[in-house]
Amino acid sequence: MKFQLVLGLTLCFMLMYAAPGFAVEEFRVSKNGKGEQIWFEAEAFDERDSEDIYKLGKGENAVDPADGAYGDIITNTAGAGQKGWILYRFDISRAGGKAGDWRFIGRAINPSNHSDWLWVLGDDGDKIPEDEPAFVRPDHIIFEENIPEWAWMRTGDFGSDGGTVNKLQDGENVMMIWTRQSSLQVQYDVFCWSSDLDYEPTDEDYDKAEEKTLPVHPEGLLTTTWSRLKRR
Repeated sequence: MKFQLVLGLTLCFMLMYAAPGFAVEEFRVSKNGKGEQIWFEAEAFDERDSEDIYKLGKGENAVDPADGAYGDIITNTAGAGQKGWILYRFDISRAGGKAGDWRFIGRAINPSNHSDWLWVLGDDGDKIPEDEPAFVRPDHIIFEENIPEWAWMRTGDFGSDGGTVNKLQDGENVMMIWTRQSSLQVQYDVFCWSSDLDYEPTDEDYDKAEEKTLPVHPEGLLTTTWSRLKRR
């Protein structure tokens, strides 16, 4: 019995360290303008429904990141009629932020306005959806903009907010990006949430933001690892 217990624990830890290191475990925080910001790189996602749609540019040989990218990028390799999602968990309390209206901003390249949908837990529903929600333009649309080179996009639908302003909850929040039109032309580099809805980010602001990491909780790591393994 003791041998089985030790073997089981050993296997759990082997699986934990064998799992890919995708998670918003490293992020940055700042206070600019009249509010707080939390920043994380697009490749630091927590979950995705498929390894064949939202992919790492360099890490999974989807596309070479454009010059000036911060590390790797996320792009969409879906063909016609294919859809998928990618999910991020982030804790606004680590930036000193509180519940209320926050703006979603992305450092992106998108030369042909190939937009996506944004879904936020609490604002758009009380349960993480398994099937695609009933998205509505402009309420949920993001990056419906012509972005030929790296830029911090605050708007979601040709200069209008679109789906960029959302009500976040105290503590941990969940956001999901669902395929609308995005393609290999699109590169997502860094995401930012700001409690100052008028704040306009710059590369310098991101460079100066304070680096943070999540505390390590072995129980939580095992739970997260098992969740990732089930989705592979």
